[in-house]
Amino acid sequence: MSKKTIYQYQKDLGLPVYIAVDPQGFESGLNDFLLLMKFTKLQEKEEAAALEIMKKNNASRCLNITEATPAVARQIHSTMESDRYGLESVIPKPGYQVYRYKDEGLMVYSFGVKSWEFGAFHDFGSSKDSAKRLAHKTIIHRFLSWALVHHGILGLWGVTVDDGMVLQRSVESKGEAVFVDVVGNRILSLDGIKKLGPKFKVLRLDPTLHGRNIRMTNEELLSFISAHCSYLDYTGLSVPVRQMIQTLAKMTVGLIHPEESFRPRTDLSL
Repeated sequence: MSKKTIYQYQKDLGLPVYIAVDPQGFESGLNDFLLLMKFTKLQEKEEAAALEIMKKNNASRCLNITEATPAVARQIHSTMESDRYGLESVIPKPGYQVYRYKDEGLMVYSFGVKSWEFGAFHDFGSSKDSAKRLAHKTIIHRFLSWALVHHGILGLWGVTVDDGMVLQRSVESKGEAVFVDVVGNRILSLDGIKKLGPKFKVLRLDPTLHGRNIRMTNEELLSFISAHCSYLDYTGLSVPVRQMIQTLAKMTVGLIHPEESFRPRTDLSL
């Protein structure tokens, strides 16, 4: 059995959130993909330290990514009742939950357990196909959205801009999410770590608006943030998630912004 490679999310922040990968089951491109997703590959001594943290810190989480077995592959490709609602689904089981992204992967997780399991195919993270790329980023951001809740960090679909962020549907953001540390006043994204400054704004793009911004009411902003939360659960948003959304809505300004003025990132590697 090959030794797993361990990656840490936003290592400079010391967050105890990890991914462990069996490299023999996947193409080499998975490493570059995880680096783009802001995971750092740990050295041997760092891996030992991470394992100690996992033992002691109840808020730590590790996603074990392995190549899907034939039985898991059948579940990933199977036709389910939930398929009519979209490619993603969460099914509650006694003591745990099962997340599936149809045709891409299956994750078994429990908020009372530190180590979670994810079965995927050999091209996970390596495929250049745009639909698969969207799926793979979405899956990792779903994991982060669940894992970071215990650290007071809220996941939202969208991208960062100067002095703020644009919230979008996951398809529109191409699977990209922004993570807001509401306690530490920080923004974590594929662009790195930014300070949540006093002029921070939450933007909603409007194709019918031209040449001006319209300020949202507090109720509109609260509803808009809730609708773009990347936390997915069978029973809806958890109490901690709703509390973070309320806090963010109180500390930021919501603006309806002309879509024609928005210039998305053009870095094709993301």
